Amino acid sequence: MSLDAITKTRTGERPAFSEKHGTLYAQVANVLRQRIRSGTWAAGDQLPTLDELEREFHVARVTLRQALSLLESEAMIWRGRGRGTFVTESAGTEWVNIATSRDELIHALEGAWSRIIEADAGESAPHLEPGDGEPAPSYRHMRRLHGRGERAYAVVDMHLDTRLYARAPKRFDSEMIILLIERLPGVEIASIRQTLTIGAADRLVADGLGVPIGSPIGILRRVVRDLAGCVIYVGIVNYRGDVVKLDITLSDTREEGA
Repeated sequence: MSLDAITKTRTGERPAFSEKHGTLYAQVANVLRQRIRSGTWAAGDQLPTLDELEREFHVARVTLRQALSLLESEAMIWRGRGRGTFVTESAGTEWVNIATSRDELIHALEGAWSRIIEADAGESAPHLEPGDGEPAPSYRHMRRLHGRGERAYAVVDMHLDTRLYARAPKRFDSEMIILLIERLPGVEIASIRQTLTIGAADRLVADGLGVPIGSPIGILRRVVRDLAGCVIYVGIVNYRGDVVKLDITLSDTREEGA
């Protein structure tokens, strides 16, 4: 389908933009970014004109220019004077896959960076659900940003067994915690439990990820238990909704049981 046709099919669809959800230009940029990431606008495609976008989104032209400038700073589009606005060749989706195995999780975390936003000096206990395991005597609470390259893809609220934290505090403050636990001598992980839900970004998550308040996010609750049944780590991972992906192949159990 041509871009003109796509634009026409969207005419009259007025996005529910509201200043209570963050700046208008950031909300417009989110819509445009999602169209690029979903493949609606592929690399090399020309975006609709400002007149067409103004009719579709019902926002001021200055808001559209700010949204386009944001995408240009992210290297998702380029603008040529007198030529129009185009999707860059490097604007393909950088998906963050939800790991469905322990090996996939380790591979997914390698090469990512982690930075502390906030850490509690005192003790803090995570909420544990039935079946999680036994609580540790105390936990170190941290809130961190995870990302790749120059962009953060998740805000993580985490609790780590203070006995583990005391063994390598500087490393736990700067490295990916799951990777470090895996490599810490004398620590054996018995299970990693993950639960994925869909939610909306609050102010803290929105600020960390650079998205409007209320933006859709993937919320992954990750619980790590040792061989003694003790919960040594609980992490609530808030992913940007436009980058997280869960990919599962379902096998035919009828054939396996035949």
